[in-house]
Amino acid sequence: MIEGRRRKAVYRKNKRRRKGGSMKTKGGVSRRACLVITGLLLIAVCAGTARAASDYPTKSISIVIGVPPGGSTDMAVRVLAQFMEKELKQPVVVVNKPGAAGTIGGYAVASAKPDGYTLGYFPGSASVPEVFTYFYAAPYSSNDLKPICRVHVPVITVAVKGDSPWNSLKELVEHVRKNPGMKFGHIGKSTTQYVTMTTIARAEKLNLVDVPFDGDSTMIPALLGGHIPIGTPVLYVVRSLMEGKKLKVLAVALQKRAPSAPDLPTIPELGYKLPYVPFFGLYAPPKTPDEIVKKLEGAARKIVEDPEFLSKNRAMDIPVEYEDTAAFEKYLARYKENIQSFFKAEGLAK
Repeated sequence: MIEGRRRKAVYRKNKRRRKGGSMKTKGGVSRRACLVITGLLLIAVCAGTARAASDYPTKSISIVIGVPPGGSTDMAVRVLAQFMEKELKQPVVVVNKPGAAGTIGGYAVASAKPDGYTLGYFPGSASVPEVFTYFYAAPYSSNDLKPICRVHVPVITVAVKGDSPWNSLKELVEHVRKNPGMKFGHIGKSTTQYVTMTTIARAEKLNLVDVPFDGDSTMIPALLGGHIPIGTPVLYVVRSLMEGKKLKVLAVALQKRAPSAPDLPTIPELGYKLPYVPFFGLYAPPKTPDEIVKKLEGAARKIVEDPEFLSKNRAMDIPVEYEDTAAFEKYLARYKENIQSFFKAEGLAK
């Protein structure tokens, strides 16, 4: 009989639980109440995030770059930061994190808090690192960066010593054809410099030997000293040498002529189809709110239309070629596809 009462009590208790009438947690709060509280907390968090995005920015912003201080890239992003300060009404600080083809800086942004206060300014090697796995392995991929806009296009040159007998790229090509095994300097096989000369060599069936350098600072002395007959430095770095007749620039790796150097022909107009041209873009960490990305994109759009900004960039031999978020995302997709095809053809793709 006692056993029967126990069974009835258990049955009534389970029935109440199924109805949800008296389901309690250990703390005495119903599970239904817990669900309500959780929902309210989520709403509060979402509201706070939305409010933070709408108020953005309220403090200083950092722009991470993957190169050391000095040089045209560092100078270009510092000018951009100055104009961003004016537009966003907050300090904008440039943070140098050089190394590993820019991917140390890239990872710093990819792993940063997605609140819009840590941004990145990167070239292709740091923007789409998964394409370059033949040369290095990065702890992130392009999916871990959120494109904001494309800003600059650095001017890569094909340069020779000032007293060399070649006054055009055509004359140089003809000389290399008759003298196979000539050397050209570059700053890494993941760079536009290497791609540019390799594209020309492939098109003309030339035998060129590539010689890697740490940067323009070591390549240019080798070029001036006659240790390599061909170099691929950035125009800004060799501008004074070109004007002083110490070096000749035969062509630039751009789709259209640089405003600061309208007399220098481009590689494509000389008959060579480049798989891509260099670029620098602005990025945010993944999951950065779209509202913040739109604010940054809008600020950049106003900046690149400022005559003073354009004038300063022209003085640094760095053309401004702005693309908004949507256009930049398409550009990156094409870039990735083109560079993968190039490396596959060169036997440099895994």
